[in-house]
Amino acid sequence: MKNKVEKHYVCDSCGYESKKWFAKCPSCNSLDSVVEFNINTASKKSQKNSSEESSISYIEDSFVVPEKISTSIKELNKTLKGGLVQGGVYLLSGEPGIGKSTLVSQLSSGFDDFCLYVSGEESKEQVIQRFKRLEINNKNIGLMFENDVENIMYSVERYKSKPKVIFIDSIQTLKSDNFDSISGSVTQIKECSKKLTEFAKKNNITVFLIGHVNKEGSIAGPKLLEHVVDCVMHFEIEKSSGLRMLRIIKNRFGPTDEIILFEMKEKGIFPVENITEYFISDYSNEPGNVLSVVKEGSKLIPIEIQALVGKPVYSTSRLITTGIPNDRAVMICAVMSKKLKIVFEAKDIFLNTSGGFKTNDSSIDLAIALAIFSSFLDKPFPNAAIGFGEIGLDGKIRNTSLIEKRIELSEKIGIKNIIVPEKVKYKSNQLIKISNITDLINYFRG
Repeated sequence: MKNKVEKHYVCDSCGYESKKWFAKCPSCNSLDSVVEFNINTASKKSQKNSSEESSISYIEDSFVVPEKISTSIKELNKTLKGGLVQGGVYLLSGEPGIGKSTLVSQLSSGFDDFCLYVSGEESKEQVIQRFKRLEINNKNIGLMFENDVENIMYSVERYKSKPKVIFIDSIQTLKSDNFDSISGSVTQIKECSKKLTEFAKKNNITVFLIGHVNKEGSIAGPKLLEHVVDCVMHFEIEKSSGLRMLRIIKNRFGPTDEIILFEMKEKGIFPVENITEYFISDYSNEPGNVLSVVKEGSKLIPIEIQALVGKPVYSTSRLITTGIPNDRAVMICAVMSKKLKIVFEAKDIFLNTSGGFKTNDSSIDLAIALAIFSSFLDKPFPNAAIGFGEIGLDGKIRNTSLIEKRIELSEKIGIKNIIVPEKVKYKSNQLIKISNITDLINYFRG
């Protein structure tokens, strides 16, 4: 059977692939970024013997519960439903300097079995210095300083003890000799991650990759890694508070959209223990301040919404938000202007969440409206207030998910005024029900 050689051309900047040569990439418009590959393909016309056919099995015959590897971070184990899956491939992404290497170093310290930490960025002295600073004395951690992906896999296969977990710091530094492009290019990242994934599945070894993000916030350019790995964790920082947030973006072994909050301390990164009170610890009942409860993954988190409404400083008014989607704020201001007959578009409006906490939960619509109206009147609430409900374009306050649990959490933290949509059936003397945005006027009058 003769082999047929096919030529493929790949953009080294964005990963665009074509069978025809191109001078300018049709996807990202990069010049001189084309890389040529020769792929050998065998003729598919030949008949296959029955022994070569793929086998078919039933779920009940082959179902095996995957083994979980517990980490040193209890909150991560809880979020991942028991820990890392053996043979799974995990990606930890984030901006340079956010603390990815620190977090991975702390993860490696909690394993009783042999694990391997591969560094392609730092020297041996730098890695050991970080381990000493974090007071990591686990003798089961092996260190390797290598950039060649084939050498890494060869060394692991020949080593006397197979590691339970391999940490790669980072995927951007690895290189395969099968390709001529430099380390960190789309081609190298794609091929190295593919080789490591196949290696992990074949040897039943958990692989934990670190990947940096570019200026656009994407992982290795076009997010090629997200489609290869089993689980994607994105590490981001709330710049105003310094709080680190770990988001589970993709997870083949469990739920997604989960978050874990971390604080950076002298001895490393540690989960926030009391997340219920973290964002409302500095709350004061001033004009423009109101509380709400947002849903992030399976967690309900109380946060503070702050609003400042004033005369425009410049010739045109401004709407500036931190932690709140700007489009959402524009819509709420438009509805309030229409229904309350107040031209909020002519005002400078500043909206902020406590700690700069980013959320897309539409349940904070009512809290945003309350904060804006309170600041506009320069009138605080009679008592500390918390509100949640979605605002429609018709001005009606609509129900939101998990409304009863949000109310129970509000009662637990001692809030006396809980402002909710009118259709809520939950019974409590602390509830103030409103059906329309125009009811805000009656609430403040009352």
